[in-house]
Amino acid sequence: MANYTLSYSPFSDGWTSFHSYSPEAMVYLNNNFYTFNGGKLYKHYDNNTRGNYYGKQYDATITTVLNDSPTEAKMFKTIELNSNKPWLTEVTTNLSSGKIEDVDYALKEGDYYAYIRRLSTDTNLSLMSAQGVGSVTNVSGTFPGAITLTFDFDIDSIISIGDKLYRSDNTSSTIQLIGTVTSRTDKTLSVTTSSLTPDAGNFILYLKDAQAESYGSRGYYMDLKLTYKQTDEVELFSLSSEIFKSFP
Repeated sequence: MANYTLSYSPFSDGWTSFHSYSPEAMVYLNNNFYTFNGGKLYKHYDNNTRGNYYGKQYDATITTVLNDSPTEAKMFKTIELNSNKPWLTEVTTNLSSGKIEDVDYALKEGDYYAYIRRLSTDTNLSLMSAQGVGSVTNVSGTFPGAITLTFDFDIDSIISIGDKLYRSDNTSSTIQLIGTVTSRTDKTLSVTTSSLTPDAGNFILYLKDAQAESYGSRGYYMDLKLTYKQTDEVELFSLSSEIFKSFP
């Protein structure tokens, strides 16, 4: 179990923060804060490197929850940060999860704004982004490596390079990953695969690339974890989300 140092604010009349460092002793003297660790004396707030304690660098993290109308299922579409820097943002609801990399935020009118994207490891085929292609007619190529799937009809134009292909073997409800789409024509899909090669007659599905879409996260509430990994000063004043009621 990790040890934390808690700080108390007399202005807030409460315990406001967890700190990663664990000192042996602390003292506040002449408007300076000192701690002891390993028998050595450290002076805090004495340089411009944030989050470094006793020679170890820590990330800054903030956790919070959005819980308006907790009895209603909602769609959380975006995150807006009133901050001087973007933060890595991880979101979790009771039904799904998502993530926003700090580089995905765009600065709009002084705030950082981004759409919530699902995790690349989320293969929930019940999502609207999972769609059927149809039964494959012919499979050619080498496994593992590059293979080509040929269909006897025109393929959905929404399928893009980077989408994930799956198969159903028509004998069970099991869905299995084939690989990633690398190119396409009207009737063929080229796939890089190390998982498996489908057989002619298998039903093929695709899941849109997680970074290419921003459908949001559905749930009754949303937990957020914000992480800042740099060593410079950062401030976060508030955050918000575009939320609307979700309908089945």
